[in-house]
Amino acid sequence: MEANNKKKIVTTLKENILNPKDFWMTQKESTETHAQRITGFFLPLLGLAAVAVFLGEFFRSSHFYMGYAVLKAMREIVLFVLQYLLAVYFTNELIKTFKGEKNIEVVRKLVLFSMTPFLVVSILTGLFQFLYVLDILGIYSFYIFWLGANELLELPKEKKDSYIIITILVNFFVFSFLSIILSKLLTAYF
Repeated sequence: MEANNKKKIVTTLKENILNPKDFWMTQKESTETHAQRITGFFLPLLGLAAVAVFLGEFFRSSHFYMGYAVLKAMREIVLFVLQYLLAVYFTNELIKTFKGEKNIEVVRKLVLFSMTPFLVVSILTGLFQFLYVLDILGIYSFYIFWLGANELLELPKEKKDSYIIITILVNFFVFSFLSIILSKLLTAYF
């Protein structure tokens, strides 16, 4: 990854997490394509999270067992990819229920960037598993989603808050369900 790309990822991370209101205003005008956001932001962060989980698990085991560490890293990748895809689907489908106008591009952007705190926390707790209590900080994703949905989505004003709450709950349930199922599959394998 070239230095310019790294700098862009760090800048996007800082803006998204530290100043989400302004971040969403700039994203509203952004001309970046979906593919550019996926390859230039999401995949590098996801790769970093997978490497962190691998290293954390590998060095935590007493025998430096690589197989389990690889499977844990793959679980992390599958979890976040499935979460992204399902969150985009449900977020977009729920718009029509609340009398809004579906817009898959806006929803993709909203879901992708609102997952940022979860990915950052996953990197930290993957590498340093004793910091698992920091997982609670992933809830900040919901605040980022709330701000982004208010800024980007076209919904009737009286239904917007209900839509956001329902969407957050659905996506939280999906994430929890995926996490449990993938953990059970991993545990059953070993």
